[in-house]
Amino acid sequence: MNIHTIGLIYNPHVEAARVLGEEILAWLTARQVQAWLGAGQESVPVQGPADLFITLGGDGTILRTMQRAAPAGVPVLGVNLGRVGFLTEASPETWPQVLTRVLAGEGWIEIRAMLRVTLLRDGVAIAQEDALNDAVISRGALARTLRLETSIDGAFVTRYVADGLILATATGSTAYAYASGGPILPPWHNSILLVPAAPHLSLERPLVLDKHAVIEVKVNTEIPGMLTVDGRMEGELHHGDLVRVERSPLQARFLRLRSRNDFYRTLVARLTPRNGE
Repeated sequence: MNIHTIGLIYNPHVEAARVLGEEILAWLTARQVQAWLGAGQESVPVQGPADLFITLGGDGTILRTMQRAAPAGVPVLGVNLGRVGFLTEASPETWPQVLTRVLAGEGWIEIRAMLRVTLLRDGVAIAQEDALNDAVISRGALARTLRLETSIDGAFVTRYVADGLILATATGSTAYAYASGGPILPPWHNSILLVPAAPHLSLERPLVLDKHAVIEVKVNTEIPGMLTVDGRMEGELHHGDLVRVERSPLQARFLRLRSRNDFYRTLVARLTPRNGE
């Protein structure tokens, strides 16, 4: 791929990320590569155009950056400063070698599916967002279960009584869905996962759905619940609200140097507990 401008996006809550960003910016400038450095806040970064985004942080920084990268079709390369780094490609120790290879034209583009999440109230869409990891329908501040009437492709499936419901991509299968007992899917898989969180006297097994499935969840609750998309609060859920989840027309793009098989080689290491780190 032809790279003319690189956007460096760092986690503003990690001091080492900003310092590393300045170091990489100087390194790129010395090689006559146009680049800019900006903080990845909760909102989409707007520092300037780019042919490649390099994130300095963890998976959360990548998820925030993807809000801008996916609509623009720009690939992302992550330098891991987080705890797990499933989505990242380089470490603080290896970035010079990785970027040297990138500037030499090496690498391939990995494409991952995303979800489109729409919140409807009284039949009117009041919020819509795209997710790389997951959409989570969950209870609010009080510890009361939700009743979630769930349909797939227009056919009623079940009524969940649970703390929540997770609708995840294959990428998100190693996140909250995994913590709630869901299966791990290879990230290039296009299926949609439906995983209940702490179900009570209702269907407890996760479901793996077709990539073209349209899931609609009607919320029955006495107190407001929450809808989060890739960890971002999207809105309160009131009684009668409907959440629709389907495959997004957008796709996430990652610049990779490693082979696909690296996912399996690093899977166990990344999921092994590290004393709360």
